[in-house]
Amino acid sequence: MKIGIIVHSQSGHTFSVGETLRNRLESEGHEVKLMRMQTIEQPDAPKNLQEIELDSMPDVNGYEALVFGAWVEGFDLCRGFKKYAGQLPALKALSVSCFVTQQFRYKWMGGNRAMSKMTALLEAKGAAVDSTAIINWSHKDREQQIGQLVERFSRQYK
Repeated sequence: MKIGIIVHSQSGHTFSVGETLRNRLESEGHEVKLMRMQTIEQPDAPKNLQEIELDSMPDVNGYEALVFGAWVEGFDLCRGFKKYAGQLPALKALSVSCFVTQQFRYKWMGGNRAMSKMTALLEAKGAAVDSTAIINWSHKDREQQIGQLVERFSRQYK
């Protein structure tokens, strides 16, 4: 199966989860492309989504399945992913999964809200979101959370 993993990652945490998932899916025989986008830093951080600039706009065409990853910013989904999702084409007939990473230990500290927002944005594009996960970066069970994400997401593509 041809799978695209698209992550918005500033610090590299979200990207590292994408790498772990990519490695697992490739070991199972899938053709996987991991794509990273970042917000271009500006001296006066824009508040308006239209003013936010991304270093790339990964293409979603040509994949049988997509995985999206982003981070929690200010107890919400990061603005860069919101901008990207708003520019996505229709995602009908694709298997879609998504995850977010957050610094705080508990999902209720922004992770749940960010995941709800991400799911709603993708569903507005016609996607049926199959699986979701929230990784709490400062939680003592972070590696276990990542392992569960990889296990659950990879089961979808057997």
